[in-house]
Amino acid sequence: MSDNSHKQEVVEKSEEQQEFESLSRDEMWFKLHEQCKQINEQLEMLNHHNLVVTYNSIPRFIWFSLLKGMAVGLGSVLGATVVLSALVFVLSQIEVIPIIGEWVSSILEVVKGENQNN
Repeated sequence: MSDNSHKQEVVEKSEEQQEFESLSRDEMWFKLHEQCKQINEQLEMLNHHNLVVTYNSIPRFIWFSLLKGMAVGLGSVLGATVVLSALVFVLSQIEVIPIIGEWVSSILEVVKGENQNN
């Protein structure tokens, strides 16, 4: 089966080579010119992309970085709050274990004391 696929590739390559060789010099330049125009159009589209525009302007880049930093900070605080709340809840259920239970009780007293003060 690999011999057949190899033969087909050789046949396809030879057909592509024949097609390429059959083109005149003007036709090759025309094809090259068309491909260059397509590449240029794609680069223009990429250059007008919002991210590229943002990174090309220093004030926009600073504003974008500030917003990104604020989002990361807020996400970290919210994530830590959720994780610690779940941890305190789980630990409050473990008061049965002697060593951990005393430690958890003291932590819960501190947490409850702070809640009552507020």
